[in-house]
Amino acid sequence: MDSVENFDGASPGSPALSRRSAMLRLGGGGLAVLLATSLVPAAAQEASPMAGMPAAGRAYLAIRQYQLAPGHTIEELAGLVESGFMPIVKQVPGYQAYFLVETGEGVISISVFADQSGADESTRRAADWVQQNLAGFFTGPPTVTIGSVWLHDVGGEMSGTPAP
Repeated sequence: MDSVENFDGASPGSPALSRRSAMLRLGGGGLAVLLATSLVPAAAQEASPMAGMPAAGRAYLAIRQYQLAPGHTIEELAGLVESGFMPIVKQVPGYQAYFLVETGEGVISISVFADQSGADESTRRAADWVQQNLAGFFTGPPTVTIGSVWLHDVGGEMSGTPAP
C-alpha cells in the first residue's frame, strides 16, 4: 500500500465522509483494514506496536475474502461458521478475535492472532473446513492476506505501546 487515507474520510481541508460513503470508497479490502484497525479487542490493542517496535508485540491478521455462490446467503453462512468453524479457529494458539463481514463484493473473514504462525494455521484450518463443509458455497477459492498490525486507533485512543 503506497498511501494511507484517514479512515474517517477527513483530510486537511476536506469534508468528512459518512461511514457508508467511506465503506463504499474503501471497498472490500479497505473494509477489512478498517475493521481490523477499529474493532480489534483490548488484548490485541496491547499486542500491536507502533512502527519501529519489535515484532514480538505485534498482532497478526488472516483476511480471507470470498464470493458467495448464487443461492447462498450471509445468514446461512454465519450460522454454519458459528457452529462449525468458530470452535476450530478458537483452538489455534494465539487466537484473539474473529470477524465475519458482509461486503458488496461478498464476504470477508478476519482472524486476529498474537503471532504469524497462528494466522497461518487459521488459514490452513479454514481451507480444510471450507472444503469439507461448504463445497459449492463460494464461486472459487478465497483471496487470502496475512499481515502484521503495526498501528491502530480505537475510539480516539492510540494504542501499541505500554501505558506509563
